[in-house]
Amino acid sequence: MSEKKIDRERLRRFVNGNYSRTDYKQVKQHFQSGADENLREELKEHWEGLSANQPLNGGLEVMLERFRKNHIKKSEAKGKSILRYYQRIAAVLFIPVLLAASLWIFRTTKYQENIMATIHSPAGARTEFVLPDGSKGWLNGGSQLTYPVVFSEHRDVELEGEAYFEVVHRSQQKFRVKTKALTVQVLGTSFNVAAYADESAVNVILQEGKVQILNTEDQLTYTMNPDEKFELDLLKNEATVSQVDASSYTSWTKGFLRFDGEPLSEVVKKLSRWYHVDFEIRDKRLQDYNFKATFKDEQLDEILRLISLTTPLKYRIEERKLNKQGTYMKKKIIIEWQ
Repeated sequence: MSEKKIDRERLRRFVNGNYSRTDYKQVKQHFQSGADENLREELKEHWEGLSANQPLNGGLEVMLERFRKNHIKKSEAKGKSILRYYQRIAAVLFIPVLLAASLWIFRTTKYQENIMATIHSPAGARTEFVLPDGSKGWLNGGSQLTYPVVFSEHRDVELEGEAYFEVVHRSQQKFRVKTKALTVQVLGTSFNVAAYADESAVNVILQEGKVQILNTEDQLTYTMNPDEKFELDLLKNEATVSQVDASSYTSWTKGFLRFDGEPLSEVVKKLSRWYHVDFEIRDKRLQDYNFKATFKDEQLDEILRLISLTTPLKYRIEERKLNKQGTYMKKKIIIEWQ
């Protein structure tokens, strides 16, 4: 059993979330060495050296919160007993104990890289999140974001749906958003990714900084500049780049629902996710009618009424019905030619 004490500065960087790959490896090795008492004493001494009102680093704070909310899943069954143990510890409001307990989890599981957290944003909701490195953003309705509780060499997250990211800059640790069709790679920037499973295209809109678009084989495809939109057509396997106002694509994070000359077929997709309803367009002639407007905190009925004033359509709302399983189906909107 190793009795060697861990470098105090290295431990400080790890706890604060500003650690290098070498820091991570050596701290991990120390945790796995079995030096329980030494570890607890060092953590306690380190914590008592901090200012009493200094908040926990964003990365560690989020990790603790994810464990408390039981969002963690693990490929090995062993993770379940670890989580139950940690949830009992989390009830204690003595922060040094919480800190030691969180690091104890890393030491006691040899499959740490398999511990993942998943955030689900249900249809009709927008979910704000903070990642272990302090990067933050918003997850749009009907979307899912999966990421490791602790980032290692790369900061890799997996996205299905739409999300806006504000990435903390780390020159030695790239941040990568992986979708089924492409990967967005950055060091520190603000951007939006839309990769819904039921869409035929993946869109990346860059607001600040620079991002690299990689294909499924991690080969560089394109380097984006601010106010550019990269769109990959999944049916044709073709990519296009256009100049846009990035703020119009990220306004959903502030509660704005914006349509910029989009066809009705795309408008109803957004409305479906935003209000958690189903649509049925019964006349195909209506699908290509374009609509341009911006809404904030509007009721669905009012939006549909305004759309009907500018297009030759009428609509009716079917109330929710009880299905065979005893649960209610989503509300359905029928759109027809006037």
